[in-house]
Amino acid sequence: MTISYEDARARVIAATKPGWSTGTFCLDDREICENDEMFVFNVGNREFLVDDDTSYAIVGGVWVVYKADGRVASLPSVAVATDPSIRTRPNPAPTMS
Repeated sequence: MTISYEDARARVIAATKPGWSTGTFCLDDREICENDEMFVFNVGNREFLVDDDTSYAIVGGVWVVYKADGRVASLPSVAVATDPSIRTRPNPAPTMS
């Protein structure tokens, strides 16, 4: 089973949005980040991700969804940031939720 970007996006929202309590929940999907194994998602406070208010910055992991089985996980941000296999491209249909 290989899941689509849209399915992966829905899974990460379902895993992270319920109970969100700081700032306004945001999944910044203006770009699609992925490698052959997973999709990478930029989830955080809209006040930081869109408005650039650093008081809303969150330190921690990066949310990913594995393409093979749809598993949602968090990986250390440094591991994802330094992974040369991660590709980024503009999202042709961003939703910014």
